[in-house]
Amino acid sequence: MVKLESMGHERYESWLKASVKHYAEEKVQAGNVSAEEAMQVAEREFEQIMPEGLATLDTYLFNVKDEDCDQVVGSLWLKVRDEGKEMFIYGLEINEDARGKGYGKQTMQSLEAFVKQMGIPKISLHVFGYNEVAIKLYRSSGYVATNILMSKVL
Repeated sequence: MVKLESMGHERYESWLKASVKHYAEEKVQAGNVSAEEAMQVAEREFEQIMPEGLATLDTYLFNVKDEDCDQVVGSLWLKVRDEGKEMFIYGLEINEDARGKGYGKQTMQSLEAFVKQMGIPKISLHVFGYNEVAIKLYRSSGYVATNILMSKVL
């Protein structure tokens, strides 16, 4: 089983750098921005969402750890929104070498327990349309699409 452990400053900087880069790549792959502007857009969005880094109000950054071996297998980034009525998943990343071992599903279960304990009634997220693995994880965890944005490049 996994446990959610608060991310400290020692891991935050490397997480931030990797997460911004990954998000920029996803935005390009999804066709949202050009490769030339992706990093700037990603950096700006992260700054808007987390202006105080780890100290940003109502923001939670966790290391996802395998309890059996005490190894970090991923990360989880959450933010309370809508005056405490919603927890939003900004990022769930399972390390490449740990994928396919059930850590994503276990993380979703640990997340639900954490959010219930806080008394927040709803969890929401965004997933890029091309990310079938993530979509499958979220659907299997009981999430349903509430909005679908579609595009066609001509």
